[in-house]
Amino acid sequence: MPALESVRSFAAIKRVAVGIVTTAVLLTGCAAPGGDAHVVDPAEIVAGYDCLAPNLGGWLFPPDPSSSPDPLHPDAPEPGRVPAGLVPTTAVRCDLMASIDDAEGRWTGVTAVTLEGDLTEVLSALSEPDDGLWPGPCTADAEFVPPLWLIDATGRAINAHYPRNGCGKTKPGVRKALAGLKVGGVATHKRTLVEPRAPLDSGCVAKWKAPFTEELGLSIPSTSPLPALDGASQIPSRPLAVTVPPDLDGMRWCRYVAEPASSGASGEASALPGSIALRTGRFAAGGMLDAETAQLVADAAASEPVPRSCEATSTSFLVLWPIKGGQALGMTLTAELDGCGLLYREGSGTRPLPDNVRGILTALTE
Repeated sequence: MPALESVRSFAAIKRVAVGIVTTAVLLTGCAAPGGDAHVVDPAEIVAGYDCLAPNLGGWLFPPDPSSSPDPLHPDAPEPGRVPAGLVPTTAVRCDLMASIDDAEGRWTGVTAVTLEGDLTEVLSALSEPDDGLWPGPCTADAEFVPPLWLIDATGRAINAHYPRNGCGKTKPGVRKALAGLKVGGVATHKRTLVEPRAPLDSGCVAKWKAPFTEELGLSIPSTSPLPALDGASQIPSRPLAVTVPPDLDGMRWCRYVAEPASSGASGEASALPGSIALRTGRFAAGGMLDAETAQLVADAAASEPVPRSCEATSTSFLVLWPIKGGQALGMTLTAELDGCGLLYREGSGTRPLPDNVRGILTALTE
């Protein structure tokens, strides 16, 4: 199930000690015109370091504005220079891309890596000034910079600023100096539950967005790393030729209950020109269809596309992935268990789902 696995690979981020990772998006870009070096103020000294401070995730894990403040994990102060009143003895790097599985499910996590040794080179590298922005060329990368805390012998800490070059990227000196220190300890902490245990054990995701309002359909996971504008997904100008082969081993299924429509991001989105509206569904159950039932669905998917015939909105739907030769075939089907009773072939329109097939699917997936 490539579509599902791509979601899992994003949600269950690999357990790695991340230094600074850059992912090239474009070959070149341009910075703003050259200017004076940016002045960074001394950092605020706080009582201790906290890798779970909600504002440390940056754009990768932005804080939830609707959540209540956690008194145990307040926001970290802005990164700054090492102040005169602090003599650091230890560094802690907060690697933000850990993944933790436990009885509750799969969590994003933060790994606090304690680094020990002579901090002279680290402090020297941190003291370098930021360069003024220059006219380029600059690589257009997404740079993940792990927050860095410096702690003194009493436990007081600062959120350290990495010096930047003329492109706004971190200079290599700090990374090089940190690599010369000894790892004194590693502790991984849970951050956000991204997949509860029930859908995880069923090979499903917790939420899925399915189309309900247009003639052409395209199912997209709600946890996609590249969500479409306003919850709507662009559709091709003409249906794609998607063929469901015969002699399937079966189909993996995940059943979802549609959440009430609303004007917010979690409900049904208004359709944009050339787009389809999506409705979020929450996980209810998952499993595998036998080969005979899977073939009934495949036969329905092979029929001619039809326009949507009614205004009823489905409240329960299945997402299905055909499997043959032990492998997922890389296509997604969405079956309405009520509403208009249609079957969506990804990117290739809607088909009527015969009443007898819908009855069998309803009985097998309850």
